[in-house]
Amino acid sequence: MPPKDEFNGRSVIVTGGTSGIGLATASLFAERGANVIITGKSREKGQKALKSIRGKGDTEFFKGNVSSVTDAEKLVSLAERKHGGLDILVNNAGVYLAKKIDETSEEEWDWIINTNLKGVYITSRFSIPLLKKSRGCIVNVASVSGLVGVRNEAAYCASKGGVIQLTKAMALDYASDGIRVNAVCPGDVETPMMWEALNRVDDRNLAVEKDKALHPLGRFGRAEEVAKLILYLSSADAAFITGSAVSIDGGWSAY
Repeated sequence: MPPKDEFNGRSVIVTGGTSGIGLATASLFAERGANVIITGKSREKGQKALKSIRGKGDTEFFKGNVSSVTDAEKLVSLAERKHGGLDILVNNAGVYLAKKIDETSEEEWDWIINTNLKGVYITSRFSIPLLKKSRGCIVNVASVSGLVGVRNEAAYCASKGGVIQLTKAMALDYASDGIRVNAVCPGDVETPMMWEALNRVDDRNLAVEKDKALHPLGRFGRAEEVAKLILYLSSADAAFITGSAVSIDGGWSAY
C-alpha cells in the first residue's frame, strides 16, 4: 500500500460515494488525510455517509446527478473553491439493470447509459482542466461486465464496455499532460446495489450460489478490496500505469 501520508491534503472527488465501493473508497482516502467530496442523489444518504467517515478527513457531500452538465460544473467548482483544485477523480456512480435487449425500454437504456457512461464523460470533461494543473489522475469504476458478455445485462454490459474504451482513449489523449486514467473492473461485490439485484429474483439463495460460482475464488468481493485497488492506482506507486482496465473479479474474466 502507498505511504499513509501520501494523500494528505489531496483533493479527491468520488461520485456515487454514499454507499458500496464509493463509500469505501471515500473512507479510505479520508483516512489517508485527503479532502474528499462525495456525490449522490439523496441528501439523507449523503449525510449518513458523512457521519460514517467523519473525523477521518475533510469530507463533504454534493447532491447532484452525474449526467447533468450543470451539476458536474458545480461539483468541480466546489472542489476548486474548497480544496484549491483537484488531484484525483473517481468516477464510481452507477446503476444496474438485469434485462435482455428486447426487454429493455428506451427509458431504461437511457437511464443506464446516461448514468454509467455519460456520467463519466461529463464529470471528466469538467475535471480535466484542474487535473492538468495538478497532473492528477482518474480512476473509472467499470465492471467485469465490460470485459465479458453476461446474460441479461445488455445495457449494463454496453455501458461498462464503453467506460473501458473511454478510459483508454482519455489515457492516450492526456498522457502528455501528466494525467493518468485507469479503470477497475470488479466482479460481484457485496454492496447494496448487488443485494438489491439478487433480492429481485425468485430463489435468492440459488442465485447467490450461482453468482459465487462465476468467480473461481468462490466468493463475492468486498467494497474495501476495490477501494484499496483504487487507492493504489491513484498513488505514486502506480506512476507508470495508465490506460489499463484492471480486473478485480475473483478470476471471473480469466475464463
